[in-house]
Amino acid sequence: MLTVIQFLLAIPVFFLFVSCQQLGEREPVPPNIIFLLTDDQRDNTLGSMGHPWVKTPNLDRLVQEGIRFTNTYIAEPTCSPSRVAIFTGMHERKNGIGFTSSYELTEMQWEETYPALLRAAGYYTGFIGKFGVEYYTFRGRASEKFDFWRGHDGWTKFFPKDFNKASCIPYHDAEEDMITPIMGESIEQFLKSLPGNKPFCLSVSFNVPHGSQTTSMYTGCDDWHSMMTPANENPNLKGHPIYDTLYRKTPFEIPEECALDPYQFIPQEVLDQDKGRSMTYEYSYNPVACREHHIRYYQTITGFDRVVGGLMKSLEKSGLRKNTIIIYASDHGLLMGEYGMGGKALLFDLTSKIPCLIIDPAIPDRMKGKTLDQLVSSLDIPVTILDYAGLQVPEHMEGKSLVPLMANQNLPWREEIFLENLYTGRDNPFCEGIRQGNWKYVRMYDGKLNYHEEDVDFRDRKPDFEQLFNLEEDPGEYQNLIGEYERTAFLQEIRAKCWEYSNDLNNQREAYMESRNVQLR
Repeated sequence: MLTVIQFLLAIPVFFLFVSCQQLGEREPVPPNIIFLLTDDQRDNTLGSMGHPWVKTPNLDRLVQEGIRFTNTYIAEPTCSPSRVAIFTGMHERKNGIGFTSSYELTEMQWEETYPALLRAAGYYTGFIGKFGVEYYTFRGRASEKFDFWRGHDGWTKFFPKDFNKASCIPYHDAEEDMITPIMGESIEQFLKSLPGNKPFCLSVSFNVPHGSQTTSMYTGCDDWHSMMTPANENPNLKGHPIYDTLYRKTPFEIPEECALDPYQFIPQEVLDQDKGRSMTYEYSYNPVACREHHIRYYQTITGFDRVVGGLMKSLEKSGLRKNTIIIYASDHGLLMGEYGMGGKALLFDLTSKIPCLIIDPAIPDRMKGKTLDQLVSSLDIPVTILDYAGLQVPEHMEGKSLVPLMANQNLPWREEIFLENLYTGRDNPFCEGIRQGNWKYVRMYDGKLNYHEEDVDFRDRKPDFEQLFNLEEDPGEYQNLIGEYERTAFLQEIRAKCWEYSNDLNNQREAYMESRNVQLR
């Protein structure tokens, strides 16, 4: 019998191959696939997505050529667990790998990820940038899992050649000096390395606009991490068309609640900001630094856009574009002063909602530039990649291919989506919730470092805090309606639905452990 999540997320197999044909004419060979993943990029942060002043002409062009999914949620809104979830197609609760879990990814588990499955099927695979898994048994040998590798563990710097950290050394031989152009340089190297007789899959994991990059744009001052000093005081940025003066004279408002009381939104006893969050993201707790962070954040998005432009020119020049599918997304969003706080690892839309776009040359002209508002999960991405490659999707993967939805926008689709965050560092609580129609319900429990399965079994625990938002009337999620709806049948129903998803995932984890070689750290 199918579990609840398997039923709701099950892939309608009879649509898979047919749907690709329904999109339009396609080359009679397996398509090439490029997956572009940014770091900490919120939804609606491109010009074509409605942002009022960021300059992203190349990505805007892709939005007009592709299909955008406007209600896409990341499975885990924290760096490492988000990436593991995308690789494996499973929530952290099922795959067991996160910053504050007790397990590390094994080689057996890796062999069931989308890059490994494509490679085994004859694809030439490449990886560039931030690997992000962090906890895995083959650490130091990740390059062996791809045909082309120019990546790193950990967090690199904006000028990686200036640092002898393990995360920076792989780029010391680059011609470029800044990390994002180095990613572009690496993409060119990958394209030149193609064997010519195989389809390829390239995964590019950009480091921007993550705080490790924005803070390190200028490290030559004592307050470099707080971003109190303008980055263009760095002589290496003087005169640069993006990183010198771009957006510095642009009029914009930072969140009005920046540096105000965060505990009006999440109580201190649930999440104490002074136990790590306000230090890690200190630039979101000071209005001056917050403004500087916004400038650097959007500068790095424009810098990433320039690399995308270079990629598209190379694909055109080489004749590869007509058979290359591009998928673009982010590992999660980011709070930048909203609710009086910074960071991620919470289930607000600003942290858990991401940009998501597919550019497929087979999309008919009448469909290009369309937006779809169905609920999409980042777990749908690996399934979509495997679908495009014509491969069978492993039973353990939880997502649905987006290809049938692009072909038939009236296809029956999920009406709700389960959300979770199990990162518990910096006093972060366990979070789980559900987006259902225009409603979002979230509950929080006291977190535990190095948690085990029993720690995320909440059946006998009362939540420490709950949130209920009407996203139609309150898209900013400022009005918590939990008290107003306390005795209603609706709240009881949505709570029960969240219990059902949560317990189902715990059961899936138990079955998964019985059939896989899992490894404690």
